Amino acid sequence: MFTLGLIVLMTVWQRHTHINQQLLTLDQSILQLKERKGLKPAEPQLQAKSSADLLAKIEEAKKLASFLMIPWGDVLNALESSALDGLALLAIEPDAKKRQLKITAEAKNKDIMFSYLEKLEASGELANVYLLKHEVVEDVDQHPIRFVAVATWKDHQ
Repeated sequence: MFTLGLIVLMTVWQRHTHINQQLLTLDQSILQLKERKGLKPAEPQLQAKSSADLLAKIEEAKKLASFLMIPWGDVLNALESSALDGLALLAIEPDAKKRQLKITAEAKNKDIMFSYLEKLEASGELANVYLLKHEVVEDVDQHPIRFVAVATWKDHQ
């Protein structure tokens, strides 16, 4: 499941990169055509808008770069090696700036939930694992415990 998620992530990133490259090529072609036709350069107001667009694109690129700098192999290894029967991983939400991972999961009971948190903490890839919140899901037959945990990933550089 994690491998599939990583493959999807990489496919989306490659597609995003390809589209941006196509846009850059089209922009360059437009500039060349304007130069050949002797058209005036963009007016200052348009240049300011272009600068704002460029800054927005740079910010987006920085966010993508920080997302890609997450040690995904280590993070996914920790999640996979900590898997337990009676536990379902529902979501992971990385925060690259804080170097944290928010983990949403369901466990059959509190013992499985705590065992999972202990295994995450014992992994060599994650640290400072703590339970953020939990609730018993009453509208499901077996009344699993849905919980959110937070962990910090370690740098192995």
